[in-house]
Amino acid sequence: MQTTPPPSKPRYASARWPWQRSLQSRIVLAYGGVFVIVLALLMARVVQVVYTAQLNDAEHNLEIESFLAANALEDPLSGYDVEFEEYARWESKQEDDDHKDKEKKKDKNKDDEDNKESVSRAASAPIAARLQAVANLYASDTGARVTILDPQGDAVADSAFAFAQVGSQLAQIEVQAALRGEEQHDIRPDPVTGNSTLYAAAPIQQNNRLLGVVQMSLPMADVTASIWSLTFSLVITAALALGVATALGVWISRRLVQPVRELEAASLAIAQGDLTRQVPAQAADELGALARAFNRMVGELQRMLEQQRLFVANASHELRTPITNIKLRSETLLDGGLHDSAIAERYLAEIDSEADRLGRLANALLDLSRLESADPSPPVESVDLVPVLLSVVRSMRMRVGEAGQTLRTELPNQLPPLRVWPEQIEAVVINLMDNAIKYTPEGGTIRLDAESDAAVCRIRVADSGLGIPAADLPHIFERFYRVDKARSRQTGKNGTGGAGLGLAIVAVLVERNSGRVWAESEIGQGTTITLEFPRDDA
Repeated sequence: MQTTPPPSKPRYASARWPWQRSLQSRIVLAYGGVFVIVLALLMARVVQVVYTAQLNDAEHNLEIESFLAANALEDPLSGYDVEFEEYARWESKQEDDDHKDKEKKKDKNKDDEDNKESVSRAASAPIAARLQAVANLYASDTGARVTILDPQGDAVADSAFAFAQVGSQLAQIEVQAALRGEEQHDIRPDPVTGNSTLYAAAPIQQNNRLLGVVQMSLPMADVTASIWSLTFSLVITAALALGVATALGVWISRRLVQPVRELEAASLAIAQGDLTRQVPAQAADELGALARAFNRMVGELQRMLEQQRLFVANASHELRTPITNIKLRSETLLDGGLHDSAIAERYLAEIDSEADRLGRLANALLDLSRLESADPSPPVESVDLVPVLLSVVRSMRMRVGEAGQTLRTELPNQLPPLRVWPEQIEAVVINLMDNAIKYTPEGGTIRLDAESDAAVCRIRVADSGLGIPAADLPHIFERFYRVDKARSRQTGKNGTGGAGLGLAIVAVLVERNSGRVWAESEIGQGTTITLEFPRDDA
């Protein structure tokens, strides 16, 4: 047994996350996301700039402090050169003694030799006591670690550690630069503490004689301490700003989404049949324009539904009247009217007339339906409508003469090219002239003229009939609309009345040819209907 598959879910029902089903949430998240990204980039840039400026400032200050300490140590009046000389002599003696000890005790353990070297160096502390005091003094003043080196890069004094722990600094970048008389800094792990440290150095020179080097260092944690404090302050400020921005985003999103929700509510009400529902459209922005367009759409929908209702009512009435007439006469004939030849002949003629009337109504409805449902295709070539109008004049002249009317024309030798379907324009003009003949009394005048200007061509069909009341004039191109319903169903010398579909067909044909049509009329003065089409060469 074949079963019908269940209907597929609407695409919007497959939203994975709750925010995908809420426009307000998407607005807030988008607004907040952009704010967070911009704020994060701004904070990163600020921290980078501050870090660079702080580091440059720390490097510059450390180099200056090193230079000032070196200047103080190289002053001849200070007597520090004597200590450097004594240390150099002591160090030379220690190297000689160490060499002799190594020769005598080659089989000794290397650790014993290192211990002896450390003890020997420790014994030199009294020799560099003043240099140690200087190192401690500058360390106290600057907050940096101060190390005083001899020309070979060995430590003579250090403000933080025993100088024997420092080791040789000769290979370091800032020491090599100082020995060359240049300024340089370096960031590297401290060999004792393992912490990242900023180093700078300056040479101690006296009369072009290098006495030693002042090396100063500062832990990077001290350099970046203020930066971390600034970063924390920025994060707190950013969090507060994000909270304010989120609250503002929620408020803005509610203001933006409210008109959409009103549109949704109005749409649901209209779908349930409440065509009087309108949406507030006070705003002058895109949402206000959308609300006004929605209200216009509802108005057009009301008008279309009213037209459909009138169409059904009028069509039912137009169909019911001839059917009723045919039914009454056929029953009379079946009930014995056939025995009276005069009555039978009259009733058969009336039945035939009503049948013709039904046929015309059916053909008109079919033509109108075909025109409205067909896909309009633009004409391929431009045409001159003067031959078409002359053909209409020739075909209608006899009918005008039979009605006792006068036909006047005012047509140029040639009209500018128009991109229209000539057979459709011919049908329009014939329809208009047919109406003019029907509703113009004997002795009246029918006029057809055409003209053009720089942009458009106009064709006018005018009559000297009774005219159309101003209240009826805007509706004459609607289906089944008749100015005089009783007169439209009469038959007589001027022809058979219609069902009110001729001008509706005219309006559709003119619109399909990119034109427009309107009527002007005064009671007792006649009616003029104007067709206007854009020039193809404009």
